[in-house]
Amino acid sequence: MKFCDLKERLASKVGIIGNIAYPVIGAGVFLLIWFVAAKATDMEIILPSPSRAFEEFFVLFGTKEFYVALGGTLGRALISFALAFLCAAILAVIGYLLPSVSKILAPVVTILRSVPTMSIILLSLIWLNSSESPVLITFLIVFPLLYSSLERSLKNIDGYVLSMSKVFGVPLMTRIFRMYIPAVLPDTVAAARSNISLGLKVMIASEVLAQTVKSMGVAMQISRVYLDTAALMGWTIAAVILSYLLEGAVLCMGRLIVRWKR
Repeated sequence: MKFCDLKERLASKVGIIGNIAYPVIGAGVFLLIWFVAAKATDMEIILPSPSRAFEEFFVLFGTKEFYVALGGTLGRALISFALAFLCAAILAVIGYLLPSVSKILAPVVTILRSVPTMSIILLSLIWLNSSESPVLITFLIVFPLLYSSLERSLKNIDGYVLSMSKVFGVPLMTRIFRMYIPAVLPDTVAAARSNISLGLKVMIASEVLAQTVKSMGVAMQISRVYLDTAALMGWTIAAVILSYLLEGAVLCMGRLIVRWKR
């Protein structure tokens, strides 16, 4: 028994070490390739070294403009994602309860997924101003992905178990919190993690084209205009870090919900 416990503990520690070591190794390989490519070009205006890019990132980190731009982009990204998630969740539940609604929404979602991103961006720039259009663009791109994932999760719930719960008179709230939510939670968290980072990338790209003031997109565009590649890479590093933080926040929220259910 003690040997089994020791074996399980060792396996757990190896798993934890692996979860830390593999991403570190992957990041190290990426930085090495970047360093070699920068040395090969030997022109900072084309590709600065990793050390130069991180140096510029820390310079940006100490300026007021950085936080203003970061806050503007983050706020718009969270608003558009929250709206997309809320609409996707409501419509997915309605479509699950009323299959006819799901059939009506199917072609709409397919069209939104199929429309070229650039078309959505250009149309939004015509309809709205420079601060509102990135929110609509991000919403229209993220919504169909979230809706499809939530709809698929609901349809994959075991129908036999649900039927038995109704036969034995399990209360509706118990079914919701003990059956529906646990069934859809893993896929929902996974979809939210991937789409919140996608939403941030779309938001920044939209800000570049819309010329949204006080945004990371415009800051990157200014760096490009002045051929300040190091600053552009610094803003890129900031966007990557922000994306990881957002994904981590979604994952933590998912874990908190699981603990709360227990």
